[in-house]
Amino acid sequence: MEKQVIEYAGIPVGITIPDGDRLKFIAVKYPVIELDGGTYRNLGELQSAIHQHLQKSEDDQGMFRVAANGSSAGAARRVFNAA
Repeated sequence: MEKQVIEYAGIPVGITIPDGDRLKFIAVKYPVIELDGGTYRNLGELQSAIHQHLQKSEDDQGMFRVAANGSSAGAARRVFNAA
């Protein structure tokens, strides 16, 4: 496992670092700060947690929700990017 930058809707929201056989998420954007320090089995589990968190939030996560679910987004459009 390597360190990875995690983007949501084209916006970097954090990084992952290896933590044993898991990935630890380090948030770099306030909208996902509640997930900071969480550990996940894989990127899919982390991406799901971020997506669910941003869908439930009513505060300042609007730009992420629109970017991820905007009407112009195709069904196959990728919301996440890990580099």
